[in-house]
Amino acid sequence: MKINIVFFLSLASCYLTFAQVGVGTINPKSDLHISKTEADGGSIQIDGGIRLGGDSTTQGSKGTLGQVLVSKGPLSGAEWISLGKAGEYFTDCEVPNQIASINVNIPDGSNRNVVNVQSNQIATALNSLPDGGIIVLRTNASTVYNNVTTFITVELPVATNFLNKPFVLAFDGPVNTNNFVNDNKNLQIVVKATEADSMMYEFDLGSTIPKVFIKEFDTDNIHDLSELNNDSGIRQNILIYNSATIKAVNTKTWAFITPECYVQNPTYN
Repeated sequence: MKINIVFFLSLASCYLTFAQVGVGTINPKSDLHISKTEADGGSIQIDGGIRLGGDSTTQGSKGTLGQVLVSKGPLSGAEWISLGKAGEYFTDCEVPNQIASINVNIPDGSNRNVVNVQSNQIATALNSLPDGGIIVLRTNASTVYNNVTTFITVELPVATNFLNKPFVLAFDGPVNTNNFVNDNKNLQIVVKATEADSMMYEFDLGSTIPKVFIKEFDTDNIHDLSELNNDSGIRQNILIYNSATIKAVNTKTWAFITPECYVQNPTYN
């Protein structure tokens, strides 16, 4: 009986105590702090699901099949998001499962210094994506690209208006159609900062150790984002476009993260 009384008193103290809890440490730095141990390295074993959100009267959500937990930054909680398919588009870039489309005119052989997508168009698309996502650049007509290089120049909005909202650019034809690229021809997406003295964080993919450069945008405030080359010997549908996740991280500062990710378009003949 004495043991039961002690147990219930301990249980009551758990409900009434709001102190931080440490496992393997007497100085926890979070509400629950599990410190690394020699026995098992501070690991956590979960036999059931993980619930996110909720309160004292409502259970949190376990998410849905395939969703992952993603941080929303230091001022917000985490969230469940579905990485991958957004509508008919599939991506391995780290962006939410949301999509916005912009109708654009990208003529064959478009010049690098001609802005094809204005900053206000990107801003409108991002305003429709609460946490970011995929922005599909849709040409007004299905187009065959036959020039050696065709540039798709996208103007970025004011960085502070979209802090920590990741997005990725996709390129496709009108609804239910694809664009095409002829053999030995290239398409290149470049982004242009609208604010003077803009800075960027960029990964060095050729480095033997993980490396990030902090630098100014290139000449004319333009940054080369991604390129598609057709070396197949024949004309091809544009079904996949390699890209990088874009995110504003500070005033006049953009980060190009998750390099070498891609967006896959739906297939039409």
